[in-house]
Amino acid sequence: MNSSEWMDLTVLERKKYNFLGEVEDLTQQLAQALDRNDQVAVRMLLAMRQEPVLHLEEIDSVGKVRREALASEDRARVSDLLKGGEPRSNEERIFQEQAQKAHRLLERVVEADRRVSLRMAGENSFYKKKK
Repeated sequence: MNSSEWMDLTVLERKKYNFLGEVEDLTQQLAQALDRNDQVAVRMLLAMRQEPVLHLEEIDSVGKVRREALASEDRARVSDLLKGGEPRSNEERIFQEQAQKAHRLLERVVEADRRVSLRMAGENSFYKKKK
């Protein structure tokens, strides 16, 4: 893969990270609104979270299309890096670091969302139904 392709994938990971940061911030605000029992703010924050979530879905789709367009050995290389494989170049290292940052943030966002969802919906929470 050339530097430009690595840069494209890295930029997508950075965008993912930025939108995840927005979702995390709005989720924290949502938890605070729940603590205050501020139903107006809760509804507003839920609506506001929708936009960055939609952007995340779009970025995920674009990333899948770009990875699928790669040669099979390049797809395998990206997959290996995403699973923690050893980078062979600076471009691979930068991509991997950005992807790992986005993944760690995603884990925090999912945990915060799980807590908020369980508080709001209890037994009817998406997270309770999932199990």
